[in-house]
Amino acid sequence: MSDQAQTNQPANTPVVLDEHGQDVMGHVPPGSIWPLLVTGGLMFVPFGVLSVLGAMNGSGWGIGKIGLENPMIGKALIAIGGLIFVYCLMGWANQIIREKLISHNLIGQQKDLQMFVLLFLCGEATAFGAIFGFFYHRRIMDDAFGPIHSPEFHFGGPTVAYATFILLFSSVTCEFAHHALSKHKVGLAKLFFIFTILLGVGFLGMQGLEWGELMQRGFTPISIPEGSAASFAAIFYTGTGFHGLHVSIGLVMLFMVLFRLEVGHFRGKRHFAAVAASWYWHFVDIVWVALFITVYVVG
Repeated sequence: MSDQAQTNQPANTPVVLDEHGQDVMGHVPPGSIWPLLVTGGLMFVPFGVLSVLGAMNGSGWGIGKIGLENPMIGKALIAIGGLIFVYCLMGWANQIIREKLISHNLIGQQKDLQMFVLLFLCGEATAFGAIFGFFYHRRIMDDAFGPIHSPEFHFGGPTVAYATFILLFSSVTCEFAHHALSKHKVGLAKLFFIFTILLGVGFLGMQGLEWGELMQRGFTPISIPEGSAASFAAIFYTGTGFHGLHVSIGLVMLFMVLFRLEVGHFRGKRHFAAVAASWYWHFVDIVWVALFITVYVVG
């Protein structure tokens, strides 16, 4: 492959070299349609969720039973949007993996990828910030904002404490895996990644157990009469559910890293996927600490 082909630039584009004699744009990949397709697939999901929850009733979006007022249409939108999102996301990841092999400026490539992850995490932080902002606004404006006040109802408990400890410990094992991989100890890195994945699955299991117990007690926005407790229940399920979704995404990322380790990837200094998965997992843990304090302590 020629140097011009490796730079991913048109033949008539002048090559600019840095002080080390390397093309400053040699690590920049060509344009891609995958981000647009990922966004398009993801757009279907919120409308589907609103339809299933009945929030689109009376909106007039549709004709007869073929519209968002029909929850079956909402479920179909969630399924279609989810499949498009996952398929396009995997296609995007596959393109990135292939592009990394044709870049000859590893330092510039790694810096750009790390900046991308940081900007992505900043965007995720703003999404969680909206949830925290709504919670504290209601808490300040309404003293009664909180769970059901009843001697028979106990919000939180040992399950939440165990789940928090498991998630925080998984962040430690994930960091050990990252350091082991950076020192080329592949076998040890695999072991710690497996531990991290198992701990993450355990956290989701405990969160599901807590949700099941609360729903059996009737702690849902629909079951509770409209008021402060119903509003608290809505933000509780939104915040913890949104976080649980991010934990699931983090588990997929960690599993992909583990799979790539099994097939012999991450040679030399090329292990950005492991770095990204590790940073994302630490971000998820930090958000959970803030969510735990907000919901179970302040709430």
